[in-house]
Amino acid sequence: MKISSKLVKSAVISLSLITLIGTTIPIVATPTTIQAKKAKKKHYVTAKNKHQFKFGYAYVYNKKKHCYIGHKMSKKERQQFNMPKEQKIQKAKSNYDVPNINNFNNTICSQYSLLGYRWNKINLTFNDNHLNAHQQELAENSIEKINNLNSIKLSKTNKKADITIQIAKKENPRVVGQSTYTISDDDKYKNINLYEIAEINIYNNSILTQVSENIIDYDTLFKHVILHEVGHCLGLKHNPTQSRIMNVTNSRSEHITDPDQDYINDLAVLYQN
Repeated sequence: MKISSKLVKSAVISLSLITLIGTTIPIVATPTTIQAKKAKKKHYVTAKNKHQFKFGYAYVYNKKKHCYIGHKMSKKERQQFNMPKEQKIQKAKSNYDVPNINNFNNTICSQYSLLGYRWNKINLTFNDNHLNAHQQELAENSIEKINNLNSIKLSKTNKKADITIQIAKKENPRVVGQSTYTISDDDKYKNINLYEIAEINIYNNSILTQVSENIIDYDTLFKHVILHEVGHCLGLKHNPTQSRIMNVTNSRSEHITDPDQDYINDLAVLYQN
Protein backbone atom coordinates (compact mmCIF):
# COMPACT_ATOMS: atom_id res chain seq x y z
CA MET A 1 0.00 0.00 0.00
CA LYS A 2 1.39 3.33 -1.01
CA ILE A 3 1.23 6.41 1.12
CA SER A 4 0.93 9.99 0.06
CA SER A 5 1.37 12.92 2.38
CA LYS A 6 0.82 16.65 2.07
CA LEU A 7 3.50 17.96 4.38
CA VAL A 8 3.37 21.67 4.91
CA LYS A 9 6.83 23.09 5.53
CA SER A 10 7.77 22.70 9.15
CA ALA A 11 9.31 25.62 10.96
CA VAL A 12 11.82 25.03 13.70
CA ILE A 13 11.35 27.84 16.15
CA SER A 14 14.91 27.85 17.35
CA LEU A 15 16.93 31.01 16.87
CA SER A 16 20.45 31.91 17.78
CA LEU A 17 21.12 35.56 17.03
CA ILE A 18 24.08 37.89 17.61
CA THR A 19 23.71 41.70 17.63
CA LEU A 20 26.09 44.06 15.89
CA ILE A 21 27.86 44.83 19.16
CA GLY A 22 28.33 41.17 19.98
CA THR A 23 25.64 40.74 22.64
CA THR A 24 24.20 37.26 22.62
CA ILE A 25 20.43 37.18 22.24
CA PRO A 26 18.89 34.16 23.97
CA ILE A 27 18.11 31.06 21.96
CA VAL A 28 14.35 30.63 21.71
CA ALA A 29 13.32 27.03 22.01
CA THR A 30 10.56 24.64 21.16
CA PRO A 31 11.28 21.02 22.30
CA THR A 32 11.51 19.37 25.71
CA THR A 33 12.44 19.84 29.29
CA ILE A 34 14.74 19.73 32.27
CA GLN A 35 13.97 20.49 35.91
CA ALA A 36 14.71 23.88 37.46
CA LYS A 37 17.81 23.90 39.64
CA LYS A 38 17.59 27.39 41.11
CA ALA A 39 15.16 30.27 41.21
CA LYS A 40 15.81 33.96 41.72
CA LYS A 41 13.62 36.63 40.22
CA LYS A 42 12.92 34.36 37.29
CA HIS A 43 12.32 30.64 37.05
CA TYR A 44 15.57 29.21 35.70
CA VAL A 45 16.17 25.88 34.04
CA THR A 46 19.30 24.22 32.72
CA ALA A 47 19.85 22.11 29.64
CA LYS A 48 22.92 20.22 28.48
CA ASN A 49 21.96 20.46 24.81
CA LYS A 50 19.30 21.96 22.56
CA HIS A 51 17.22 18.78 22.58
CA GLN A 52 16.48 19.48 26.25
CA PHE A 53 15.15 22.99 25.62
CA LYS A 54 11.71 23.61 27.07
CA PHE A 55 9.05 25.30 24.96
CA GLY A 56 8.56 28.97 25.81
CA TYR A 57 11.98 29.43 27.46
CA ALA A 58 14.90 31.59 26.27
CA TYR A 59 18.41 30.20 26.74
CA VAL A 60 22.00 31.48 26.84
CA TYR A 61 25.06 29.27 27.01
CA ASN A 62 27.09 29.49 30.24
CA LYS A 63 30.74 28.64 29.49
CA LYS A 64 31.69 28.20 33.15
CA LYS A 65 28.91 25.73 33.86
CA HIS A 66 29.09 24.14 30.39
CA CYS A 67 25.34 24.20 29.94
CA TYR A 68 22.48 26.37 28.73
CA ILE A 69 20.60 28.42 31.33
CA GLY A 70 17.11 29.54 30.46
CA HIS A 71 14.18 31.48 31.84
CA LYS A 72 10.50 31.42 31.00
CA MET A 73 9.78 34.08 28.40
CA SER A 74 7.46 36.95 29.20
CA LYS A 75 4.50 37.77 26.97
CA LYS A 76 6.52 40.65 25.47
CA GLU A 77 9.47 38.34 24.70
CA ARG A 78 7.16 35.79 23.07
CA GLN A 79 5.69 38.51 20.86
CA GLN A 80 9.19 39.75 19.97
CA PHE A 81 10.15 36.34 18.60
CA ASN A 82 6.67 35.68 17.17
CA MET A 83 6.33 32.53 19.27
CA PRO A 84 3.13 30.50 18.80
CA LYS A 85 1.09 29.41 21.77
CA GLU A 86 2.41 26.26 23.37
CA GLN A 87 0.54 23.18 22.19
CA LYS A 88 -1.16 21.17 24.89
CA ILE A 89 -0.17 17.59 24.14
CA GLN A 90 -2.32 14.80 25.48
CA LYS A 91 -0.67 11.51 26.41
CA ALA A 92 -2.14 8.03 26.46
CA LYS A 93 -3.06 6.56 29.83
CA SER A 94 -1.90 3.12 28.71
CA ASN A 95 1.10 1.63 30.50
CA TYR A 96 2.83 -0.51 27.90
CA ASP A 97 6.46 -1.32 28.62
CA VAL A 98 8.01 1.15 26.19
CA PRO A 99 10.89 3.60 26.77
CA ASN A 100 10.52 7.27 27.68
CA ILE A 101 11.46 9.40 24.68
CA ASN A 102 12.63 13.01 24.95
CA ASN A 103 13.48 13.44 21.29
CA PHE A 104 11.96 11.52 18.39
CA ASN A 105 15.09 11.59 16.25
CA ASN A 106 15.60 9.57 13.06
CA THR A 107 17.00 6.60 14.98
CA ILE A 108 13.93 6.36 17.23
CA CYS A 109 11.52 6.82 14.33
CA SER A 110 13.29 4.11 12.36
CA GLN A 111 13.42 1.70 15.30
CA TYR A 112 9.68 2.02 15.96
CA SER A 113 8.54 2.53 12.34
CA LEU A 114 7.24 6.05 12.96
CA LEU A 115 6.51 8.70 10.34
CA GLY A 116 7.58 11.53 12.63
CA TYR A 117 4.05 12.88 13.17
CA ARG A 118 1.39 12.50 15.88
CA TRP A 119 -1.82 14.16 16.98
CA ASN A 120 -1.76 16.61 19.88
CA LYS A 121 -4.73 14.77 21.39
CA ILE A 122 -5.70 11.17 22.09
CA ASN A 123 -9.45 11.52 21.42
CA LEU A 124 -10.01 11.73 17.67
CA THR A 125 -13.06 11.64 15.42
CA PHE A 126 -13.63 9.70 12.20
CA ASN A 127 -16.33 9.89 9.54
CA ASP A 128 -17.07 6.83 7.41
CA ASN A 129 -20.44 7.94 5.99
CA HIS A 130 -19.10 7.49 2.45
CA LEU A 131 -18.98 3.72 3.03
CA ASN A 132 -21.98 1.42 2.62
CA ALA A 133 -23.48 -0.32 5.66
CA HIS A 134 -21.37 -3.47 5.35
CA GLN A 135 -18.15 -1.52 4.78
CA GLN A 136 -18.92 0.66 7.80
CA GLU A 137 -19.38 -2.46 9.92
CA LEU A 138 -15.98 -3.79 8.82
CA ALA A 139 -14.24 -0.44 9.29
CA GLU A 140 -15.72 0.14 12.73
CA ASN A 141 -14.79 -3.40 13.79
CA SER A 142 -11.14 -2.61 13.00
CA ILE A 143 -11.30 0.80 14.66
CA GLU A 144 -12.75 -0.76 17.81
CA LYS A 145 -9.67 -3.00 17.99
CA ILE A 146 -7.46 0.10 17.85
CA ASN A 147 -9.53 1.74 20.59
CA ASN A 148 -9.14 -1.35 22.77
CA LEU A 149 -5.37 -0.73 22.86
CA ASN A 150 -6.07 2.38 24.99
CA SER A 151 -3.38 4.44 23.25
CA ILE A 152 -5.85 6.46 21.21
CA LYS A 153 -9.63 6.68 20.95
CA LEU A 154 -11.47 7.16 17.66
CA SER A 155 -15.14 8.19 17.87
CA LYS A 156 -17.57 8.24 14.97
CA THR A 157 -19.13 11.52 13.88
CA ASN A 158 -21.43 12.61 11.06
CA LYS A 159 -19.71 15.99 10.93
CA LYS A 160 -16.27 17.07 9.76
CA ALA A 161 -13.80 14.69 11.38
CA ASP A 162 -10.10 14.40 12.11
CA ILE A 163 -9.97 11.34 9.85
CA THR A 164 -12.31 10.87 6.88
CA ILE A 165 -12.66 7.39 5.36
CA GLN A 166 -14.06 7.14 1.84
CA ILE A 167 -14.28 4.84 -1.17
CA ALA A 168 -12.32 5.75 -4.31
CA LYS A 169 -11.02 4.12 -7.49
CA LYS A 170 -7.44 3.32 -8.48
CA GLU A 171 -5.98 2.25 -11.81
CA ASN A 172 -3.48 -0.07 -10.16
CA PRO A 173 -5.38 -3.10 -8.77
CA ARG A 174 -2.52 -3.87 -6.36
CA VAL A 175 -2.97 -0.59 -4.48
CA VAL A 176 -5.94 -1.05 -2.17
CA GLY A 177 -5.61 1.98 0.11
CA GLN A 178 -3.93 5.35 0.45
CA SER A 179 -3.69 8.01 3.15
CA THR A 180 -3.18 11.75 2.84
CA TYR A 181 -2.78 14.21 5.68
CA THR A 182 -1.92 17.80 6.46
CA ILE A 183 0.80 18.52 8.99
CA SER A 184 1.04 21.75 11.00
CA ASP A 185 3.75 24.10 9.74
CA ASP A 186 4.51 25.75 13.09
CA ASP A 187 3.71 23.19 15.78
CA LYS A 188 6.25 20.64 16.87
CA TYR A 189 6.52 18.29 19.87
CA LYS A 190 9.68 16.42 20.83
CA ASN A 191 11.00 16.89 17.30
CA ILE A 192 7.87 15.57 15.55
CA ASN A 193 5.20 17.49 13.67
CA LEU A 194 1.51 17.43 14.54
CA TYR A 195 -1.36 16.26 12.36
CA GLU A 196 -4.11 18.72 11.47
CA ILE A 197 -6.42 16.51 9.39
CA ALA A 198 -6.25 13.17 7.57
CA GLU A 199 -8.10 11.32 4.83
CA ILE A 200 -8.17 7.65 3.84
CA ASN A 201 -9.10 6.40 0.37
CA ILE A 202 -10.15 2.75 0.16
CA TYR A 203 -9.86 1.49 -3.42
CA ASN A 204 -12.80 -0.88 -3.52
CA ASN A 205 -12.26 -1.83 -7.17
CA SER A 206 -8.75 -3.03 -6.31
CA ILE A 207 -10.07 -5.06 -3.37
CA LEU A 208 -12.69 -6.68 -5.62
CA THR A 209 -10.00 -7.52 -8.19
CA GLN A 210 -7.92 -9.34 -5.59
CA VAL A 211 -11.04 -11.15 -4.34
CA SER A 212 -11.91 -12.24 -7.90
CA GLU A 213 -8.40 -13.66 -8.28
CA ASN A 214 -8.98 -15.77 -5.15
CA ILE A 215 -6.11 -13.96 -3.42
CA ILE A 216 -8.17 -13.20 -0.32
CA ASP A 217 -11.75 -12.78 0.89
CA TYR A 218 -13.32 -9.33 0.87
CA ASP A 219 -13.96 -8.83 4.59
CA THR A 220 -10.45 -9.84 5.64
CA LEU A 221 -8.74 -7.55 3.14
CA PHE A 222 -11.03 -4.61 3.89
CA LYS A 223 -10.41 -4.82 7.65
CA HIS A 224 -6.67 -5.15 7.06
CA VAL A 225 -6.65 -2.05 4.84
CA ILE A 226 -8.48 -0.04 7.52
CA LEU A 227 -5.96 -1.05 10.21
CA HIS A 228 -3.06 -0.25 7.89
CA GLU A 229 -4.29 3.15 6.67
CA VAL A 230 -5.52 4.30 10.09
CA GLY A 231 -2.06 3.33 11.34
CA HIS A 232 -0.56 5.81 8.87
CA CYS A 233 -3.01 8.49 10.01
CA LEU A 234 -1.91 7.96 13.61
CA GLY A 235 1.82 8.19 12.85
CA LEU A 236 2.98 4.70 11.83
CA LYS A 237 5.05 4.11 8.72
CA HIS A 238 5.67 0.90 6.79
CA ASN A 239 7.13 -1.95 8.79
CA PRO A 240 9.78 -4.07 7.00
CA THR A 241 8.57 -7.32 8.61
CA GLN A 242 6.18 -9.11 6.24
CA SER A 243 3.91 -10.54 8.95
CA ARG A 244 3.02 -7.09 10.30
CA ILE A 245 -0.05 -4.95 9.59
CA MET A 246 2.08 -1.99 8.55
CA ASN A 247 4.10 -4.01 6.06
CA VAL A 248 3.50 -2.92 2.47
CA THR A 249 2.38 -5.87 0.39
CA ASN A 250 0.89 -6.35 -3.07
CA SER A 251 -0.67 -9.80 -3.06
CA ARG A 252 -0.34 -11.90 0.05
CA SER A 253 -2.85 -14.64 0.87
CA GLU A 254 -2.79 -13.86 4.59
CA HIS A 255 -3.66 -10.42 5.90
CA ILE A 256 -3.73 -9.70 9.62
CA THR A 257 -6.96 -8.28 11.04
CA ASP A 258 -5.80 -7.85 14.64
CA PRO A 259 -3.17 -5.36 15.87
CA ASP A 260 0.20 -7.11 16.10
CA GLN A 261 2.78 -6.41 18.80
CA ASP A 262 4.75 -3.93 16.67
CA TYR A 263 1.55 -2.00 15.94
CA ILE A 264 0.75 -1.92 19.67
CA ASN A 265 4.25 -0.91 20.80
CA ASP A 266 4.76 1.71 18.11
CA LEU A 267 1.51 3.48 18.99
CA ALA A 268 2.40 3.28 22.68
CA VAL A 269 5.85 4.84 22.11
CA LEU A 270 4.25 7.65 20.14
CA TYR A 271 1.34 8.47 22.45
CA GLN A 272 2.59 7.54 25.93
CA ASN A 273 5.47 10.03 25.51
